[in-house]
Amino acid sequence: MKIIRTRQRPILLVIDALFTVLAWVGLLYMLIRGVWPLIDTRGGALIEPSAFDALGTLQIYLWVAVVNALILVTWARYQHRKSRGYAQRRLAAPVVDDHGLSKSFKLTGDGLAQLRAPGSMTIHNNQDGDVSHVVPHYLPLNAPLQRPLVIRLPAENDLIGRR
Repeated sequence: MKIIRTRQRPILLVIDALFTVLAWVGLLYMLIRGVWPLIDTRGGALIEPSAFDALGTLQIYLWVAVVNALILVTWARYQHRKSRGYAQRRLAAPVVDDHGLSKSFKLTGDGLAQLRAPGSMTIHNNQDGDVSHVVPHYLPLNAPLQRPLVIRLPAENDLIGRR
């Protein structure tokens, strides 16, 4: 189950992998440095009293790790169950036919025909959000727009194509 679904830039992915590898190397270094004296038999007895203290400390660390894992797994299961109820929000918007569009914005037949006409237009809304009137802009086919008043927000599909 992937919790985070955002994509990272390749350089951030490399940095993340580098820090992860460094953390694992550091952990292995500390484990080997701490456990090697327990295994080394050249210095005398195999297990000294300090070794039991080290094993006791290691046992405490393991119990803390187990408790942390249980808390994280419980939290992830809870979030997964909670998010099932929001599945309806992620569904695609229903397709609205002409009658539903006219009813939603209180459009007349002429207003709907103006919205369906090709070309650019300015749509004016009243205070209730209904379409009050439509001003079409008819330009010659080769004429460039002087200052287009269009705000383009990137969609999810646009971001995928850029990478």
